[in-house]
This record gives sequence, C-alpha cells and structure tokens, in this order.
Amino acid sequence: MRDHVRFFLNGQERIVRGQDAFATLAEYLRWQLGVCGTKVVCAEGDCGACTVLVGRVNGDDIRYLPIDACIQFVFQIDGTHVVTIEGLPTNGDLHPVQRAMIDSHGSQCGYCTPGIVMALAGWAEAGAQLDDARIALTGNLCRCTGYVSILEAADVIAATPCAPINQHFDTLQLVNALRPIVAEPLRITVNGRTYFAPNNIADAVAYKTDHANAAIIAGATELGVLRNKRGHEPRQMLSLARTPGLDSIHDDDNVLSFGSNVTWSQVERVVESRMPEFHRNILRFGSPQIRHVATLVGNIANGSPIADSLPLLAVMDAELEIVGPAGTRRRSINGFFTGYKQKDLRDDELITRVLLPLPADNERLRLYKVSRRNDLDISTFCAAIRLQMDGNVIISAAIAYGGVAATVVRLPNAEQFLVGQSFSESTFRQAGRKARAEVMPITDVRGSADFRLQLCENVLRKFYFDEVGSYVEAVA
Repeated sequence: MRDHVRFFLNGQERIVRGQDAFATLAEYLRWQLGVCGTKVVCAEGDCGACTVLVGRVNGDDIRYLPIDACIQFVFQIDGTHVVTIEGLPTNGDLHPVQRAMIDSHGSQCGYCTPGIVMALAGWAEAGAQLDDARIALTGNLCRCTGYVSILEAADVIAATPCAPINQHFDTLQLVNALRPIVAEPLRITVNGRTYFAPNNIADAVAYKTDHANAAIIAGATELGVLRNKRGHEPRQMLSLARTPGLDSIHDDDNVLSFGSNVTWSQVERVVESRMPEFHRNILRFGSPQIRHVATLVGNIANGSPIADSLPLLAVMDAELEIVGPAGTRRRSINGFFTGYKQKDLRDDELITRVLLPLPADNERLRLYKVSRRNDLDISTFCAAIRLQMDGNVIISAAIAYGGVAATVVRLPNAEQFLVGQSFSESTFRQAGRKARAEVMPITDVRGSADFRLQLCENVLRKFYFDEVGSYVEAVA
C-alpha cells in the first residue's frame, strides 16, 4: 500500500510525501513548486482564478477537465496529469486560447486571466460549442476587463478549433504511467491525520467501522471551503474513489442508478435526453469546475436542507443503496433525513448508489430554484413538483420543498388535496395556500420567512402556468 502521492504536472512526474499531501493543490503549486500562474483569490471555488486542467486516464487516452485547485487537495489528484497555465504553450508558442485572449484584449490586471484561459482551454477540449461559452465561464470572475472581450475571445476559439491537450504531451507514456497508480490503494498518515483510499468496498467498510467519525471524501468541495475558511481538518478521511464500479451509471427499466463517485458532470450528460428538466436544473449547480468533481451522492450525504438534488429525489421516491458490515440494504430517500444533517445511516455504513426512477409518460415534473444569482449560488428556496394525470384530472401528486425547514420536506396535505382535482388555476391557488400552511421557514441572510412562505404558495401557481404555456407552445 502506497504512502505518498504520485501525479504528473505539465508532463513531469511529481512525488509528494508528508504534510504536503494534505495541502490544497493551489497551495502546493504556489508555495512548494513556485508555479504561481495559478492564482488564489476567494479560496472557496467561486472566482475561478485557481482553475487548472486535471487529466485522468480514459481508455487509452486522457480526458482533461477544469477544476478549482483552491478546494482540491493534493491527495485527490493522485494518479492524474495536472496542466497549469505554464503547461499550455508548446515549444514557446502560445496556446490558441492564450493567443485569442491577447488578440481580443481579454485581460487587464491579469490576476483572473490564467483561470479564464484554463476554463476556456477546458471548454475547447470539450468541443467549444459557442452557445456553451457563457456556461463554461460561469465559474470565473473578472473585475477589470468585463466579459465582452473575453466572449469575443471565445468566438475566436469556437471558430478555430484548438489541438487537444493530448497532442502537447506524450499521452501514451502518461497513460502507461498513470494506469497502475490509480489501481493501488493509498494510505497516507502524517501527524495523526490519515487519508485512506482503498481499492475495494470491504476495506472501506472495515475502515469506517473502526473510524466512525471518518469524513467521506468524494469531490470534497465543501470540505475544501471549510478547511480554508474555518480551519476544519478531519483527522480521519476515507475515499471510495478507487472502488471499482462506483463511477458508473446504469439505466435499468427506466431507473437511473448513479454510483457514489459519479460527478455532477456525468449526471448532466446522462439526463440531458432522459430527464431534461433535471438537466436544466443541473446547469445552475455550481460551475463546471465544481461539477467536474462534486458528486450527486455527496450532495445527498451532506444533507443540506437546500441541496439541489433532494427535492427531485424526494418526489421521485429515489432509493439509496447503503453498505455496511451486515451487507447491503436499500431504503427510500423519503424519511432518510431525521433532522438537520442527521440521517438514517449508521456510523459503519456508506452510501454507494442512488437509484432515480424516471417520470412516466403521463407525469408532469418541474424543478424550481430561487437564488440571489442565477448561476453559482445556493438556493434560498427550491422545489420539485410531480403530477400524474388522467385526462384533466390529477390522480397522484408529489411536492417537495427545500429551504423551508431543517430538511427538505414533502407536503402531504397539499399532495392529498390535489388528488382528484381538475387541472386548473383555482386548484393550484388552493394547493398553494395549503402548502404555505405546512411549513415554518426561518429568516436568514438569503431571505425572510415571509418571503419563503410566499414562494411556497406562488411556486404551485407557477407550475400551473408553466404547464399551460408548454401545452400552448406544443400545439402552436
């Protein structure tokens, strides 16, 4: 079992031992290696100045994705190839993204520029579809230039496809070097802190049994923020990243099954055609840099009452696959959360999968998120509404709200009222009033209790008008 981190940086192998393995990638690059093109501003994954490309073995190739180095730990990039702004030029020639930014005057102070370049380079790797340029830059802030010239650079990139990163390095050599690294279990212990990444579920369960308080590491996007802002550093950390099969997605009998290592980006690709309403919602979850590392199961395990996935999972009655010393069990996500971030999950158990049923053809599903910013913001209020219709009569209803209680909640009174009612504005007005009476939200920095109560009522009317609008559009 290996006790150190191995990865490649701009084509050169790096071995990291001791305390440096627990640093963030941005800290290691800047403080230990003097690779300072990667900047740190917010230290919480919001501004994108720290964006780098992380390449992982994908068959006989390497797939590169932009991530936020300020909230990614060194132990997480074991077995990868990291490309920073310094690694983009080839033989002294600027990368086409760098050249486009210069020619379009897309930089002033330059502090945010490396992260923007790396985000656009990741976008170019994915094919640089022009209508996705704004989404590609969601995770990058620029306070000097303004985005017009940056988007002009994106226009140039989309019109002139870039050579893939794999042509800049000896990809075959990298693949051959990285493949055995990611197969090895990793256990690093320094000054009483341990990071353990076994390569089988049995060892993971055994470790969790012996270390009940171990933090489960997936994307670690929240842990990175807590560490940078509050100094939170768990003594024991367990990762399932090397456990075979947990990065897979299955589609069986209209049930999508997502392993615990499946990232939001993977979910995004799969549900675009299978569940477009969920896809639309995912595009507002974090930024590409966040979605490339954060996981759906991590969003569930964190158990926030404003978690983006939970209202949908609740109304679809999704199931969780849970593994422990006694074996594997399944349970509905409804009732799984027993209080604020409290779960029906024993100290020796791990969530390994979530099973999400797809809506039937006669069902109507809509998801809503209210936040101060459209992009890269957490919810003030979120909701999922699912109805099954027989003609113009509602025969079943499921409603879940987030941001109105200590957990995401179902609304049984409003659901029961809707069953048997005609699909009309009056019906949803009444349902909204019943929904409002079922919750007791608090006032916080994102919104007042009264504001949230009004949203509880209004969102059901919005659902009605959205459905009517969709029908009219379809007929036209």
